[in-house]
Amino acid sequence: MPSTRNRPWLLVVDIAIPLALYYGLKALGANDLIALLAGVIPGLISSAVSLVRNRRTDLVGMAVVVSMVASTVVAVVGGDARLLLVRNAWISLPFAGITLWSLRHPRPLTYTVTQALMPRRAAVMDELWETNPKFRHAWKWITVFWGIASIVDAIVRVVLSYTLPISVVPALDPIITVVTIVVLQIPTIVLLRRSGTYQLVFAPRRPTVV
Repeated sequence: MPSTRNRPWLLVVDIAIPLALYYGLKALGANDLIALLAGVIPGLISSAVSLVRNRRTDLVGMAVVVSMVASTVVAVVGGDARLLLVRNAWISLPFAGITLWSLRHPRPLTYTVTQALMPRRAAVMDELWETNPKFRHAWKWITVFWGIASIVDAIVRVVLSYTLPISVVPALDPIITVVTIVVLQIPTIVLLRRSGTYQLVFAPRRPTVV
């Protein structure tokens, strides 16, 4: 997983640059397929570099790269720009599968990803996981919600990609992503509060008094 300090750069590479390339090339007279293909390149490079830099097996990262490559190949062979518009659905579905499949493992994906993004709270989360059944139960249900939401996210993207004008969909993609993530904060916060562990994990750290 990329560190939180890289998020502004990821927003530029994964959202701003692809949108600029698409609408810029469209303004210059390029067709939808060529403009969309150009927009895929920055995100694909970013994901590939992230996998190489981490030097470990990252199922989510690998699913993203494979999905982007597969959707690009299918779109080029089929000559249909809409096949490329649904590429993020191709990412959401594997993510949903990996997320729900992780429930079979000792620690589900949402827990391990959150722990990776919050290294200073890793020890607290480990202790809670080992000693607090309510904490473990909350994360399992959080994982279920995230998996189901990813499936819904994919369905919404496919429907919009095939019902709206092609030029509208690229601008909607990041909006759908943000809305999905924001909505999912609700069950995450509610479940952790009900377990009585939210403050222990997410409350601001108090400075140590010497």
